[in-house]
Amino acid sequence: MPPKPKVTRDIVLEAALGLLREEGMDAINARNVAKKLGTSTQPIFSHFASMEELREAICAYAEHLYNTAMLEAMQGGGNGFLEMGLAYIRFARTEKKLFQLLFMSSRLQQEKVSDIAGSTEGDDQVIAMIGSMTGLSADQARKLYSGIWFTTHGIASLVATNGSTMDDTEARAVLGSVFKGLLAVLQKEGEAL
Repeated sequence: MPPKPKVTRDIVLEAALGLLREEGMDAINARNVAKKLGTSTQPIFSHFASMEELREAICAYAEHLYNTAMLEAMQGGGNGFLEMGLAYIRFARTEKKLFQLLFMSSRLQQEKVSDIAGSTEGDDQVIAMIGSMTGLSADQARKLYSGIWFTTHGIASLVATNGSTMDDTEARAVLGSVFKGLLAVLQKEGEAL
């Protein structure tokens, strides 16, 4: 009798991610993951001490996918900042449940909404990029980043919840207009100082 194939940690994680993508985080429990694997719950708990640990691994993987998409957009040429906004919206379109987990759940908590933009890994680099692109001070670049992030997040949230079918062309036009408007306001503020 041939040995049973070994269920690795990655296989468990992929099954849980598949379940998340299909049904959302509420569906992630031992019974559902085991059913997706076609096994008992034993392989899950041989790799993860608890379901909470598995959920944390799912979140870490979702963050990795998101960060990879943002990095590729930033390094893809053209206006890296605009491309990152478009990549954020694309992520919401193609990974609806992962986007909801990362950006539309209790995981995203800040005391002040204005603290969200500029508080995650890599934001300082983006703010510096905006400053060098526009000539804005660091504080003004942070304000511009926040304004664009709010717009981008709003569009992405609508896309992730099937409330909008905005394509890249339309999103590019909206983000470009908001960027130009905020830039003009911030430059005028800078002149008044």
